[in-house]
Amino acid sequence: MAEQDLIKVKGIVTRSVQYKENDKILNVLTSELGSISVYCHGAKSNKSKHLTSTRLFCYSEFVLVRKKDFYYIKEADYIEAFFDIVNSMDKLFLGQYFLEIVNEVCVEGERQDGILRLLLNSLYALSSDLCDPLKIKGVFELRVCAEMGVSPNISACHLCGDAQGEVYYFDVLNGDIVCKRCLLNENLERTAGLSSEPQGAYLAVTPSIIRAMQYVISSKFERLFSFSLTDEAFKDFSTVCEKYLLNQVGKSFITLDIYNQQIK
Repeated sequence: MAEQDLIKVKGIVTRSVQYKENDKILNVLTSELGSISVYCHGAKSNKSKHLTSTRLFCYSEFVLVRKKDFYYIKEADYIEAFFDIVNSMDKLFLGQYFLEIVNEVCVEGERQDGILRLLLNSLYALSSDLCDPLKIKGVFELRVCAEMGVSPNISACHLCGDAQGEVYYFDVLNGDIVCKRCLLNENLERTAGLSSEPQGAYLAVTPSIIRAMQYVISSKFERLFSFSLTDEAFKDFSTVCEKYLLNQVGKSFITLDIYNQQIK
């Protein structure tokens, strides 16, 4: 194989499936190529030089060659690993939930600079106990929507333009907010509390939660977790972000269900 046929990329392993006795087929999220399928011969063997770099939650530099629908690993050197996540069941399921989201929304051939950086920052925050896992979860869910191009419109009531209310109602289906007056005037009977079903529900949100959401959507990655809410507001923030994401991708995730059961 000619030298110019080799492809060098940095990426994180988001899925690993055993193939035959010692081989693996990986999903790797890269900046330049998006989410790609990568075949690694002998990766399951304890003697494999790629044993570490092909594990879940490992960010590595790969030298690849492409043959038909697969990339094949020629070389791999790990850069950073977030293996501390596996020492906690809560962190493990939350981290796997992040990977499931990435595998759902990222495709091959589309640059994923933002989502890759978001995933790396979120896994670092999770593994290093940078802040409360619920905060990390909500930030990841909302910012991944922004990176997908479906940021919510939450600057003011989308019916009357009011931006001074004490409470608003967030439409997790369409990403708009309405004030209480418009809610009553329009007879929007889908209004409910934070325990409402995700499909087409309005959730009550305070101005502090709206400001936090605006911050997450627009913040630089290095400052993504640098905001504060009360403990109760963080729970509501996480719930709102979760339900908005689920509506945008049109499905739920097994690892999310397990995580939510774990923390009850």
